[in-house]
Amino acid sequence: MPFLEIKSPQGNKRIELEDSPVSIGRLPDNTIQSADDGLSRNHAIIERYGEGWRLRDLGSRNGTKVNGNRVAEAKLKHGDIVKAGALEIRYISPEDAATPKRQTPDYSAVAEMARKRAYNQQTIDVDLSEVAAGNVQTDYERKLREIIDSAHEKPFSEHEIALVDSRGVTVHGATSSGVEAGRDEDAGESIRIFRLLLLACFRSRATDLHMEQRVDRAVVRLRVDGFMVTAVELAPQISKRVLGVVKILCQIDTTQKAIVQDGHFSVSVKGRRVDYRVSLTPSVHGQKLVIRVLDSANAPSRLHELGLVPWMYERLRLIATKDAGMLLACGPTGSGKTTSLYSCLREIDVEQRNAITIEDPVEYHLEGCTQIPIDHKQGHTFATILRSVLRQDPDVIFVGEIRDIETANVAMQAAMTGHLVYSTVHSKDSIGAIFRLLDLGVESYLVANAINLIIAQRLIRLLCDNCKKGIVPTPAQTMRMGRSIEGVARIYSPQACTMCLGTGFVGRRALFELLEFNDQLRDVVLKKPTISEIRSVLSQGLFMSLQQYGYQLVAQGLTCVEEIDRVATSE
Repeated sequence: MPFLEIKSPQGNKRIELEDSPVSIGRLPDNTIQSADDGLSRNHAIIERYGEGWRLRDLGSRNGTKVNGNRVAEAKLKHGDIVKAGALEIRYISPEDAATPKRQTPDYSAVAEMARKRAYNQQTIDVDLSEVAAGNVQTDYERKLREIIDSAHEKPFSEHEIALVDSRGVTVHGATSSGVEAGRDEDAGESIRIFRLLLLACFRSRATDLHMEQRVDRAVVRLRVDGFMVTAVELAPQISKRVLGVVKILCQIDTTQKAIVQDGHFSVSVKGRRVDYRVSLTPSVHGQKLVIRVLDSANAPSRLHELGLVPWMYERLRLIATKDAGMLLACGPTGSGKTTSLYSCLREIDVEQRNAITIEDPVEYHLEGCTQIPIDHKQGHTFATILRSVLRQDPDVIFVGEIRDIETANVAMQAAMTGHLVYSTVHSKDSIGAIFRLLDLGVESYLVANAINLIIAQRLIRLLCDNCKKGIVPTPAQTMRMGRSIEGVARIYSPQACTMCLGTGFVGRRALFELLEFNDQLRDVVLKKPTISEIRSVLSQGLFMSLQQYGYQLVAQGLTCVEEIDRVATSE
């Protein structure tokens, strides 16, 4: 069901859209009423229009805007923002959001670089003073520029990236040119190339940056959509200087090269902060650098942006806003569990409820929520901090991960005593999560009575729209997918083009599986349950497995059968 999210000087609220029109104005009889002088008495109306909804201005003196444009009438689309006086109204349609829009960046330049393996030795002989002055563009800089310029959106340049160290001190501020005043040429070059590497991550939506030392060069690779892409090769002199910049930002001992080192830093660009986690590991030819990019702009932030089918969205939102119980997310590392639970957390009104998170480490920052990192050196584990948090009068608790029986017991007892608890556990599907908890030693009565809902998820790659090829499903595929492709005469398979780096895929989205506890399922769990007994109970209600969810995406032409079988196989 579509709804409106309303932001006003008086606070935020939400209105479900049914059949009745929603009026906006200063008069008390309006559905959305505000004493704002920028509003007319009867300012505008949002009403049903065909299969959707439209906004109609009622001749207001200051006008009504949709997405910044003044309109007299406009059909509303998912995510549209209506401005009336000081009111900001966002139109949300979960049905339209179930298939998220995605961009298809032009990766042709990156693919060309991946094919070119020859290393240009001339980069070693470039005069660094000329490079710092901007008179010479090195070979590796040209390659990085090709990646950077291939993106459709270019909201900022490398000069606008300010480097902030682990203490929160801005070490290298944004500049108007490539030259860092007051620094020598070598330092200016290493800082600029590092900024270019970070900008390449921004433009390609990379989640990780790897710099691997070889005999005579360093290879920089980016992880894009879960797969590694070779970006550029650096001369040893340059790679060592870049490594030095990273160590200084992370406050890591630059003299140590034979030990494992970890750290973090951040960047600030146009008022936006992005955090990075750094890992350095010694290898045969030198230290390998891996930088994890924690950029929340590339991840869904609200529940309706996850791409859930409508009935799943409604059930998950209902459970996520209850007063008590446990919402458990399961899946392997990197499957998006934390992202999904934070989307649920954002449905909570943190102004009226006390929300606390316990994480290792804190990856997203949520305004109005108390966030506590785990510190094993100080003896602060999930279980010890959770016991302490229960004395902080919490309403909502997010426990980063259930790893042991102590954490599981405390979290589930909290869920049964009036707290809403979110947490994650490693298992291959929602049924497996039940057995994982029982294997940890959790009493069956706790599992049966504490958990409200288990959500399992995986990330799958989406087919490249530029090169995907339509095929007729084979009899074996039709039998395997069953009702999911009923009436579908054509599905799609991956090919290869420059836009998808020859992989056939661009972008990712999640598969979901929801297991909601009811009385019948609780009766089974209280005894010594088996998988077949649990599946028998689930078959009597509304339940869709990860594979079934994925096969629906195959039927929609978004991905291929092989990708679903690779990621969500039940064997």
